[in-house]
Amino acid sequence: MMKIKEGYRLRKVGNNSIVVALGGINFTGLITVNETGTFIWNMLEKGAEPNEVVEALAKECEVNPADIQDEVMEFLEKLKGADLVE
Repeated sequence: MMKIKEGYRLRKVGNNSIVVALGGINFTGLITVNETGTFIWNMLEKGAEPNEVVEALAKECEVNPADIQDEVMEFLEKLKGADLVE
């Protein structure tokens, strides 16, 4: 299971969302995500597995899951690299 770490939230700014740290988390940087990133983030807040994220996004976008698998996994890796998921 992948889940967004406690203390991080998305806040809507225009057409994008930004990741913000709440409380005493030392977070230096700015991460913005588009609608697709927001969809994935919301799935991860619920503790979705990567394959569940791919399936749900594919259904939402009416595409074949295989067509978006690599992009979703790349985004998840970026979240891991930024230490935003556990």
